[in-house]
Amino acid sequence: MCSLTLVIREHGYLLGMNRDEQVARGVGLPPTMRDIDRTQGMYPTDGADGTWIGANDRGVTLALLNWHDVAFHTAKGRSRGLVIPAVLGAATFVDFNQKITDLDLHGLLPFRLVGIFPIEQKVGEWRWDTMKKQILHHAWEHRLWCSSSLSDEHAEDLRGRAATHAAGEADTQSATWLRRLHASHTAGPYSFCVHRGGVETLSYSEVECSRDVVRMTYLGGNPCQPHSVRQLELPRNSASVAVAS
Repeated sequence: MCSLTLVIREHGYLLGMNRDEQVARGVGLPPTMRDIDRTQGMYPTDGADGTWIGANDRGVTLALLNWHDVAFHTAKGRSRGLVIPAVLGAATFVDFNQKITDLDLHGLLPFRLVGIFPIEQKVGEWRWDTMKKQILHHAWEHRLWCSSSLSDEHAEDLRGRAATHAAGEADTQSATWLRRLHASHTAGPYSFCVHRGGVETLSYSEVECSRDVVRMTYLGGNPCQPHSVRQLELPRNSASVAVAS
């Protein structure tokens, strides 16, 4: 279960993601800096080596959501959390597409991997159903993705309604607005901030990409009552800024 919201800005974007998991999985560890191929990146971890979101100094952000509303044909073998660390070194959409095409995904349960590429102003969604890969291309505009063990479709519908309602507020380009949305409880068990028995929103991750910097803010615990905050910042790679301008 997760919620991912993309807000497009004039020279970049703002992105927020809730990590919804069984409480027994634990909150995980806050983001740290990583050297990946020829780029610098940052991402939190699940306590092992896996992650659900990562960003690099080219402004690329990758976010992985479990895909529940699809029939699949394999038992769990390897962790889906290992996908992003394997491909986060991508500098461009084309580079990333080659990396994910070459990556062996067999043994992984279904997922949707969203990639934000500000240099080309492209948004991609790569889907894996345990048998084949599929890519969807999305416009460079505001967008919401959701997953839920109850129903991906219902979560996207009900959280989408909450986001549409919140879009009428005055500060929709701000991090304050995005955090308020991801801490909301307006859709019962399908709310952005989940409190459902043994399943809760365990953390909130936010990426802010501007012309000059890529910033990741991590709220440990429920976003409605975070118990820790960590913020990391990378200078935006000058080569990527030159291409974008």
